[in-house]
Amino acid sequence: MPDHYHLDCSSGIAGDMFLGACLDLGMPLDILHETVARLRLPNVSVESRKASRGGFVGTRFRVLMDGKPIEGPDPEEHGHHHHHHHHGHSRDLAAIRELIQASDLAAPVKDRSIRLFQRLGEAEAKAHGMPIDRVHFHEVGAIDSIVDLVGAAAVVEHLSPGRITCGQVNVGGGRVRTAHGELPVPAPATAELLRGIPIFGGPGGELTTPTGAVLLAELVDEYVDFPSMVLEGTGYGLGKKDLPDRPNALRLLRGRGRETRTEVMIVECEVDDLPGEGFGFLMERLLEAGALEVYFTPVQMKKNRPGTLITMLCRRHQLEGLAAVLLMESGSLGCRYSSAARFEAEREITEVETAFGTVRVKRASLNGRPLAAAPEYEDCRRLALESGVPWRDIYRAALAVAGQ
Repeated sequence: MPDHYHLDCSSGIAGDMFLGACLDLGMPLDILHETVARLRLPNVSVESRKASRGGFVGTRFRVLMDGKPIEGPDPEEHGHHHHHHHHGHSRDLAAIRELIQASDLAAPVKDRSIRLFQRLGEAEAKAHGMPIDRVHFHEVGAIDSIVDLVGAAAVVEHLSPGRITCGQVNVGGGRVRTAHGELPVPAPATAELLRGIPIFGGPGGELTTPTGAVLLAELVDEYVDFPSMVLEGTGYGLGKKDLPDRPNALRLLRGRGRETRTEVMIVECEVDDLPGEGFGFLMERLLEAGALEVYFTPVQMKKNRPGTLITMLCRRHQLEGLAAVLLMESGSLGCRYSSAARFEAEREITEVETAFGTVRVKRASLNGRPLAAAPEYEDCRRLALESGVPWRDIYRAALAVAGQ
């Protein structure tokens, strides 16, 4: 089962703290060395060291330029206007996007990195009322943020977490120096990124930075004070500050989900005036948009008209979006929904080697007892077409290797 990660931001979050916490949980630093190498950033390197803060040990991650730690203008760049040329070089969003596109990073890492910077740029632009192409990142701060955010994208790709939850986020307090003068914490762009996220404040200056906030906006699936999980490990990512009342550290908990009983939403409507192709298209759209299941049942409607009952299963957080697709594509004027509990088998996907090639096999178990194994249809299909062997032979070969 994929791991569940929980972020405890009770003393804030920044990009470097996130990477420190992942390293503290045992993720190899090589992944970040490789990220810098693939980005082809000259004279830039990364270091990770164990340190103790306020009575406990964590990991401090830093970006180095010519072997010296980058200490940007107050921890972190905050978006800049054009006329700050005297600050040396600065990079705009387009330049950062080009740098990422031109790198040798894996496609999903590129996509997520670009999305992170796009979000950061949009928040800066909105906060300061300027077009997004005018947003600039300081050269110094930019290198730092590029490594932090692209590094985070690479880390997420490597860890491939099943679920990321987060508790309330401490934004700190007081004021922060930015290119726009002193501003109250959270700075405008950070506040923009934190929309919809539960926050609280306290002493200590700026504890949640724009890079920290953009990671939360991009990665967190749900905000819960404390998740229920079987705990497997804890990592502490140390930040730059020494706080009076608490260590400036991000705590990352890793565990396995233990709820086999989950909630599912059942959404239904009847339709009697949609041509057959419309149903095919509707199902395709709903499944693409994340529905768990869609099925059609023939029903007799009023005046004895034949009609079709459309039933869709989805997660609660997808309800509104999927219901909108359902109404729009079916032309129905309303739909009902209810919530049901469902027992779910734990699923894991493993790869098996057959004589024809690699096939992914989905295994299901309930409370640790194996239930079934099913080879992945698309893999069997591809190998059948490549080798000219019947699909069922490949399916059987994969089952045999899977030991079922």
